Amino acid sequence: MSTATMPAEPTWLRATVTEKPIGVDRDAGEAGVIFGFVVAEEGPFKSEGRGEFNLKGLRSIVKLMKENGPQGTKSRFTHPDLSNDGLGKFLGRGKLPRLDTIERDGETVSLVRADLHINPTAMEEPPSGGRALGDYVMALADSDPDALSSSLVLDVDEEFRLEKDGRPKRDEDGNVLPPLWFPSSIHATDIVDTGDAVGALLSIDRLPDAIVRKASELLDNQFANFTREVVEARCLSYLRRYLSRRYGEVEAPEEAQPVVPDDARPLRLKL
Repeated sequence: MSTATMPAEPTWLRATVTEKPIGVDRDAGEAGVIFGFVVAEEGPFKSEGRGEFNLKGLRSIVKLMKENGPQGTKSRFTHPDLSNDGLGKFLGRGKLPRLDTIERDGETVSLVRADLHINPTAMEEPPSGGRALGDYVMALADSDPDALSSSLVLDVDEEFRLEKDGRPKRDEDGNVLPPLWFPSSIHATDIVDTGDAVGALLSIDRLPDAIVRKASELLDNQFANFTREVVEARCLSYLRRYLSRRYGEVEAPEEAQPVVPDDARPLRLKL
């Protein structure tokens, strides 16, 4: 396996190792297909020390994407963020994930490819107006494939590499080896400007709002059958207790105290 860090400039769509097609075909599928886009690559990510995929990790990606079913893995135009949940930026689905290899700097590098099937809705004017996102992505991938990349949204388990005495393993230059990433679920493979974990297309992202999404998931599970008033009261009760523990007690104005319903028990978050 190559230990070189991913190059900043992508080279996807230029490999010819695989017998399957690689490139843009506007006549394929319902609204066009980008064949063979790179989902993940073997080796350390661009962000120094963040993580690394080995062949086992790549195989997990292929397996998990297949487990997403025949409809494929969701793909959007850039990642959602705190102010935009991604609605209106759906591009299509990544299908037929598979392992492949390319030659880079005299070394063989393993990677995961898939085919991005553009959804017909992505060929219409988006809700925010402007050019159809599917048309833009296919045109750019066709004219300058080095100008875009892909980015996985996933859950991972990290494995830190240690010596027998428990110290972290280091490379020949004395740098601590990054943890190996082993995906446990794949949520999306989005199209972005520059990915972190692939020389050609990928970023393994914990989204900027990941903690918000996790908190929302916890609240949804905790209060599945409760009214808004009960949920609000419990959350405010928990927030007051948290702030008191962290910053000390503050006497609040009487009118600022929320009314707590009789059936509202204190909230316990498992974070």
